[in-house]
Order: sequence, then structure tokens, then C-alpha cells
Amino acid sequence: MDSLTYFGDENFYITGNFSCDDHYLPRVIQLFEGLGNFGVGMVTIASIICAATVYLAVDACSNICYQKETRAFKINACTILSVYPIAALCSLTALALPRAQLLSEGLTQVSLTISMYRLYELLVDLGRRQATKTPSLALKVGPCCCWPCLPLPSSLEMNEANLSRLRITVLQFPFAQGLIYSILLYMSAESPVFAASYAVCLQPFVVISILTAIYGVTIVTKSLQEIAPEAKLPQKTMVLQMVLLFSKLQGFVIKGLVGTGLFPCNPPLTPTVYANVTYDTLMVIEMLLLCYAARLIYAADDRAEHQDDDATATDRHQQQSVHRNKATNGEAVTMSAVQIPIPPAPKTNDS
Repeated sequence: MDSLTYFGDENFYITGNFSCDDHYLPRVIQLFEGLGNFGVGMVTIASIICAATVYLAVDACSNICYQKETRAFKINACTILSVYPIAALCSLTALALPRAQLLSEGLTQVSLTISMYRLYELLVDLGRRQATKTPSLALKVGPCCCWPCLPLPSSLEMNEANLSRLRITVLQFPFAQGLIYSILLYMSAESPVFAASYAVCLQPFVVISILTAIYGVTIVTKSLQEIAPEAKLPQKTMVLQMVLLFSKLQGFVIKGLVGTGLFPCNPPLTPTVYANVTYDTLMVIEMLLLCYAARLIYAADDRAEHQDDDATATDRHQQQSVHRNKATNGEAVTMSAVQIPIPPAPKTNDS
């Protein structure tokens, strides 16, 4: 059947032996045959970029391990930095294996949610070191600040009870996202059309979970950034939230362009495949840039620590010099103040 057959649905038609259905994902050989040399070059360049991302993440983690920090800080920081190579490798896998798209997105989101919780623990740890008194929680932050009718208390201390509630708002993120993607993977194994149709019903839960986690992390960041300005808490939060922005919002926008006719349909490559290729390519590049930015942010803490050590050593050296000068001056004064006794003249016998 060489001619095009139309079945009445604008999203489904057949050319030859291949379907141009939006839910159809080609095999690897079909992908590279459709893209040709461009596909081979794109996957090669993406592999090089992923290798650079892994190198930057490993180098940053090694620098953190040599810092004079606690074991909890090192574990949290290395877990946060691991999200960039994981997301890059998952995007590269989905770029080369179109049918692994949903699984790669699920692994990226699970890694991101775990890193988000580790970021919360890192922010609380750094803030407590510098706090001389119990700080107040800045509850009027995004995204809940956009609801003026929401009754938020004006003053609330960052005590253990309130921190436990904030921890729950962030800790639900990995559990909720993991459960949702497990359901999507199960439905996709049954039928891709079934998964795409009923995935819309799960989107409200996804959005609520994301906004709740962002709200909890933003509260901690805003509440502690003035207490510990040298820790660069907003920068640490931003480079991780950008991963969420690129993986979710960017993916939603690109995949939403499938129905506009922007992407072509060259069977067996459907518009959905072109959208996934665009999304995965951008993710690989963006993870490299974000990993480099995160490496600079965490390396700045190391440089500040070394500067503090150098300043402390300089102060100690100056104090020792002052003590030596005082001791020398004191000895000189003592020597000048000491009077050598003159022995009395010998007595003579007049007789």
C-alpha cells in the first residue's frame, strides 16, 4: 500500500507500512534512517556534552568532599549535583531510543525530587549555623503569595514543629511524582493511547505537588538568606529549580506545539518524535550550563572557606608577632630597670 490512506481522524493516517499517529514511537533504526546523518551527528554531539556534564559534576563533588564540612553537608551537596548528569544521560537515552522517552522523563523527575528534598536539608543546615536567634518564616512568597485571599500568618517562628510541616511539603514531592510516573508507565505498557488519554487526569496532582514543594523550599530560602548571605542560598535554589522549569514547563510548551503543525510528519517520524528530539536536545545542553553554574556556586563556598582560613592564619601570625614584640620590649625594659649593685669599698685598718 504505497498511497496515503486517510481514516477520518486528522491525527492518524498511514503511508506505506508506517503509521503517523501521534502516539506512535519508532524503533532506533527507523529514527536514524529518518534523520540520516543529522541524527548521527546530533547524538554524537549530545554524547560529548553529556560526558562534559558528568566531568563537571564529578569534579564539583570531589571538591566538596575535600572541604572542611560536615558529612551531612557533603552528602546533600553531592546528591544535588548528581541531578545534572542524570538528567543529561536520561535525555541522551531518550534521544537515541525514542521508546524510552517516558521512562527517561520519569527517572529525571525522581532524581530531581530527591535533590529538591536534599536542597531543603542543606538550606536548613546552613541557616542554623549562622542563626543567633530563632528566625521568622517568610510565608508570603510565591506561588502562594499570588492568592490574596489565602490566610497566611504574619509572624511564625522557625521552630522544630514548623520545620516538620515544611519538611512534609517537600518530602511529598518524590513520593507523589514517583507514584504518578509509576501509574503512567503501567498504562503505557498496556497501551500508549490509553496512557496519553488518561494522563490528563493526573496533571492536576502533578501541578499541586510541584507548587507545594516549590513553596516549602522558597519559604526556607527567603527566611534564611539574610542570616547567611555568604552561603548564597538563593543561587543554590535557583540552579536546581531551573532543572524543574526546563524539564516540566519547557517540555509542556514544546509538546504542546505538536498540534499546531510546526513539526513535520515524515513517516515513520511523527510530529511527536520531532518534539521529543527537540526537547531532549535542549535538555542535554541546558544541563551542561546548569551544572557549570552549580559547580561555580559550590566552589565559591570552598574559596570563601580558604579565604577565612587564610585570614585566620594571618591574624594568628600577627598576634604572635605582637606577643613577640611585647615580650622583647618587656625584656628590654626589665634589663634597663635592673640596677647592678655596686659592691662596697673594702675597709682599711688604720691601726
